[in-house]
Amino acid sequence: MTKPDVKRRAGRPTADEAEQKRQRLVITALEEFARAGFHAASLRDIAERAEVSSRTLYNHFPDKFALFEACLEYSGRQIQPDIPRLEGDLQRRLTTYAIEMQRQLFDPVHLQIARLIYREGTEFDGLRQIAHTQFERHQVQPVATMLEDEGLPPTTSHHLATQFVAMAFGEWQRRLLFGGGPMSAGEMAGHAALVTSIFLGGIGAAEMNAAG
Repeated sequence: MTKPDVKRRAGRPTADEAEQKRQRLVITALEEFARAGFHAASLRDIAERAEVSSRTLYNHFPDKFALFEACLEYSGRQIQPDIPRLEGDLQRRLTTYAIEMQRQLFDPVHLQIARLIYREGTEFDGLRQIAHTQFERHQVQPVATMLEDEGLPPTTSHHLATQFVAMAFGEWQRRLLFGGGPMSAGEMAGHAALVTSIFLGGIGAAEMNAAG
């Protein structure tokens, strides 16, 4: 006997519809956090702007921290370069990675989110924890993967990747905190090339030579 088609309960969204609402909430919240800050951002306003009910928002995100974490995860995926597309030797790949990351991080929304974390992270410890997790996942780990591909062990790769990222983002961080405007394409390229040269010629040289 052929079973009758099971119809979706009226009013219940499909999986695709639910995901679209979640995505809309995240994008709207990212803009609102960037505009108003973490403390001042209103979940009710975010739901209204995303054209969903507050109940739908809480079905996806139990609290503001969970929503902010989803925003940083989304933002991290947007700014992380596509590692398999990076070509050439390690020096060229690291340089390209540093240029692309700087270019994306100077986006106005990303700058505002970074300022939010610096400004409100001392008040809300959860913000710093979320930001650190996303930093490790989207900025440090891709570099660590490149170094592991060169034969370095995971622990060493992670340690060196953390140092490289700190060097690569140093000028971005300085301008974030003290002003000075975004870097030009030429400034980004020059800074990335210099940092990569110093890194491979000094900090990472011993480990790279040992691995080779």
